[in-house]
Amino acid sequence: MARRLISNDQVLAGMLQDPAFRAEWERIALARTVAEAVIRYRAEHKLTQTGLARLLGWSQPVVARLEAAEHNPSMDTLVALSRTLGLRVHVDVGPKTGVVAKVTKSRAA
Repeated sequence: MARRLISNDQVLAGMLQDPAFRAEWERIALARTVAEAVIRYRAEHKLTQTGLARLLGWSQPVVARLEAAEHNPSMDTLVALSRTLGLRVHVDVGPKTGVVAKVTKSRAA
């Protein structure tokens, strides 16, 4: 019997049926969005975590933790990323939507 492969989206949809998983997924929405933007920035600029850390004045483990997306970044972290990397961070918090975050390149950057 052949096994059918399922997509990441299908796996995630199944996992989101668990209320505890869904709550944690929604809690770290900002962290995931920021992590994806930082990883994308590093790839586009051919930077290692150490190289990005130097640019930001941080240590490499700080960048690694940010990219792991396990904890939401502080406002100070978001400001540093915005000013140094030219990123715009939009966060919308609503009673029905929860946290919706978007990170884009600044037009001025």
